[in-house]
Amino acid sequence: MSRHRPARPLRASVAALAAGAALLAATGCSGTSSASPDGATATGPYGEPLIAVDTDLRQPYLSYWDEWTKVARAADDRAAPLDAHADEPNLSILRASVGQMHQDNRRMAGEVKHRLLGMRVDGEARRIYDCVDLNAWKIVDTGTGQEIEQVGERPEQLSVMTMRQINGVWKVTDIQNPLPCPGATTGPSPRS
Repeated sequence: MSRHRPARPLRASVAALAAGAALLAATGCSGTSSASPDGATATGPYGEPLIAVDTDLRQPYLSYWDEWTKVARAADDRAAPLDAHADEPNLSILRASVGQMHQDNRRMAGEVKHRLLGMRVDGEARRIYDCVDLNAWKIVDTGTGQEIEQVGERPEQLSVMTMRQINGVWKVTDIQNPLPCPGATTGPSPRS
């Protein structure tokens, strides 16, 4: 009996892992963005102007990722308080993804890196544009700890995540399908 799982469940699980969006496989969407250093003015994939991420949003956004990676590493949604940083519909997607990982005897290992391009204000919502690097974020077998081969390359991807204030707390509520990140490289990054 082979321990190799079909690609479909892997992709379904991974879809939410990268911030609840498919960050391990490009969606085929195209667009160009102008990349700027973290906090500088940039443009989004459709030419939309971005401003620097407010300090009152940066910490809740990065805390969301900290808690999500703890949960994904454990393949257990009790490993960290996801509801402190995520709300619907994103919260249900994250929990379903963790449930699928647990059922598939998989968990995540490694690190996720961020390069914040900026944000847009859209009424009461804030859209965070983040180039997410998943080269060091691996799917592993829970029992053996062995890395599970993944289909395709994993370039840095642009994740656009919507944050809203829920009872006075900024939470990630929605995630768009990822796009190619400006200046993204393909494949694993060199190990230092």
